[in-house]
Amino acid sequence: MATAMVQHYEEQHMLVWFMHGASVRQVEYADPMRSRLIASFSEQGLPIPDFYSSFWGDALGDQNELWDWVQQDLEAFRWEHPQIDLDDIFHYRQRRQQLITGFFTDIFTYLNSRKGGEVRKVIATQFLNFLTGIAPGEDLHIVAHSLGAVILWDILFSDQHSSKDPAHYIRYVIQGLSATGRGRVTLRSITTMGSPLLFFNQWLDVEDTRLKTFACQYVGNPLRWINIINASDIFAYPIRASLDLPDDGLYVRDKYLGDRNFLKKGLGDVTMALGLVSDHSSYWRSRRAAQLVAANLLGDVASLEGISRILEFGEADS
Repeated sequence: MATAMVQHYEEQHMLVWFMHGASVRQVEYADPMRSRLIASFSEQGLPIPDFYSSFWGDALGDQNELWDWVQQDLEAFRWEHPQIDLDDIFHYRQRRQQLITGFFTDIFTYLNSRKGGEVRKVIATQFLNFLTGIAPGEDLHIVAHSLGAVILWDILFSDQHSSKDPAHYIRYVIQGLSATGRGRVTLRSITTMGSPLLFFNQWLDVEDTRLKTFACQYVGNPLRWINIINASDIFAYPIRASLDLPDDGLYVRDKYLGDRNFLKKGLGDVTMALGLVSDHSSYWRSRRAAQLVAANLLGDVASLEGISRILEFGEADS
């Protein structure tokens, strides 16, 4: 099988586009997964894909501004009531800062039409630069985490954007997404990780027919979509039933990263609160997630089906 893969990818480059989620301000966010993928391809004697880590965190603004306002109000209260401990009137300050300012600020910022357009402009510019010099007809693979999965869905399929929105520049170069463009690249696979898309699509309101029409072009070679869910990630949810699409044009599978952690089961909500941020951001560092991504990139459906729905259940994920 490896030999066949080598012969195929000698003829065509594989383009892998990473998309980060909320609360990311470092351009190196995908480096751990990229390193694992490079090692996996090298071990199999396969050509290394062209990777690009898209980054738009700066376009979402300063996360600290909101929390600075909170701190000002709390300090004003302390000045007026020095006998009262702030922890008695405002619980979980550290967790609130990490979760609310870190995640929800970015989410709600993107949902603002003006700021969302700015983010899509940054992504479109980077995407078109990535394709500079690429021969027409090459294969594109997208790996998106968290809010990045929502933005990806919005860019590819939402009807809410005007004809001048940057989303259309991306659609124009992807085969089958634009009525006027023939497309320079073919989207072969999508991997979403820690995705809350199940809920955000209620806002995006993408019609099933949009995805069905796009999937119809994949005759005999379905578009592959793997949705990875960490057992402890409360932002991640399955999507297969909600899409309700046949496998002939779109191969969709939810893949669960299980964890037999008796401490988490015993302490319940306490460990959920403590691990909320780390569990949601762990995918880029996960060996198990990288194995699924590699199989999806290579179109190794036999391995995807052969891997337990709870991949390497109970083993250390490092």
